[in-house]
Amino acid sequence: MIHIPLATEHRNKQMLLLSAGTFCIFLAMLSLIPLLPVVSDELHISRSSLGWVAGVFMICMAFLQIPFGLLSDRFGRKWMIVVGIFVFGVGVAILSESYSFISLLTARAISGAGAAMFFQTSFTMVGDMYDFHERGKGMGILAVATGFGTVSGYSVGGVLGELYGWRTIFMWLAAFAFLVSLLSVQLHETRSQSHDKHTSGKLLYLSLDLFRTRTIVLATLVGMLCMMAVVGASYILPFFVLDSGISTASTGLLFIPYAIISSLGASSCGCLSDIVGRKKPLVIVTLLGGTALLIFSHVPASTWLIGASFAFVGLCFGPVVTLSTMILVDEVVRTDTRILATTMGTFNMVRWLGGALGPVLGGVFLDVYGAKTAFMVLAGMIFLAAVFSVGLRED
Repeated sequence: MIHIPLATEHRNKQMLLLSAGTFCIFLAMLSLIPLLPVVSDELHISRSSLGWVAGVFMICMAFLQIPFGLLSDRFGRKWMIVVGIFVFGVGVAILSESYSFISLLTARAISGAGAAMFFQTSFTMVGDMYDFHERGKGMGILAVATGFGTVSGYSVGGVLGELYGWRTIFMWLAAFAFLVSLLSVQLHETRSQSHDKHTSGKLLYLSLDLFRTRTIVLATLVGMLCMMAVVGASYILPFFVLDSGISTASTGLLFIPYAIISSLGASSCGCLSDIVGRKKPLVIVTLLGGTALLIFSHVPASTWLIGASFAFVGLCFGPVVTLSTMILVDEVVRTDTRILATTMGTFNMVRWLGGALGPVLGGVFLDVYGAKTAFMVLAGMIFLAAVFSVGLRED
């Protein structure tokens, strides 16, 4: 792969800024989850309808991945990051002033567009800056930021949301996003200048052609199924614990063990995969995560039991995202570095479409069959992902 030469201190600064953006987006994105029952009651929106509010964010993330990937391959990474975080902040600001189902959808759609610009480009930047034997370490750094953002998001939403109200919280989070966007101007460009001579159509054709390979197809399906199951389970959990008599503040705290396991698991799996390969850790975490969700559907309504059992479902978020992404990047780098961002965009589109369907299907199953049945169905999706991960080939 052709790298833009960066001194060690510059690469460290890059990772710090990318980590700040990752933290910011996960913080604001997930603060809404423990507050969903409150928003539902205040705005008189049904649980199944509110699933679309959660889902539209990821739908926008999904369908904008390819065009943003093309733009990143053609014109560079830096300003995609800066503008992406700013647009995300605009959506959060609108959310804080939403008083209807339509305004909530609009706010989340705008935030989803901004997040698509950021996430697609941030993972590509890591691919630009690290070679095969260090790429797991680079992805692991972003995974740690994801974990901190996730823990903080659920805590801020659950605890501070109950104290100050959900509108105030999202006003603060919008201001934080604008600050991070401003700081991101200090990023260095990492895209190879050789991209300039290739048309967008050619890049897209080369990228889509890669999705005929078994490795990329299976890695994409694993990422999609796990994202669908984990996001769906996270959407159902606040309603499940509310029906069990657990407060909004406690709901936010329940997600903390999940976020810690997700973050530490992603970082550990990323580093381990540089030594033992990507496939073995991927098979293990999908099996463990699916089993944890299956067990979770049968635990008694106890705060500690719910938190402990749901924690290991996090193995199907951070570690799976990290490992499946590295499998994709490894394959693209071996084939054609010109299409890294474009291929990442296609991969993320499918993965986030799974995430978008998660809360929609979760809301329907929750209303019709109840939470336990919904959790069992989602666990089945993770076990299917484990089967696909077994079928992966490694060179």
